[in-house]
Amino acid sequence: MTTFDQEITRHYVSAGIDGPDLDARRVARATFVRDTVRALYNADKKFGIDPADNGSLAELVDAAEEHLKHIATDVSQRSVMAPPNPRGDTA
Repeated sequence: MTTFDQEITRHYVSAGIDGPDLDARRVARATFVRDTVRALYNADKKFGIDPADNGSLAELVDAAEEHLKHIATDVSQRSVMAPPNPRGDTA
């Protein structure tokens, strides 16, 4: 029997597994985190669950957005950089 924690962990680890490289998987995982937190926040708002908690969930959504932006920027900067020369020569 799988626990909820194990199920979430499995989804997180498998996010982007079909991605061609590590950077694509990093972006997919950051997107998974952002979407999961946003879904919790939206559910609380929809069903009126303890509005006091919405503030902290809103902060988590913002943090997840920032994390995704940071990962995407890092990945995009890497893709622009030239790959290292395997022989170690410098131009």
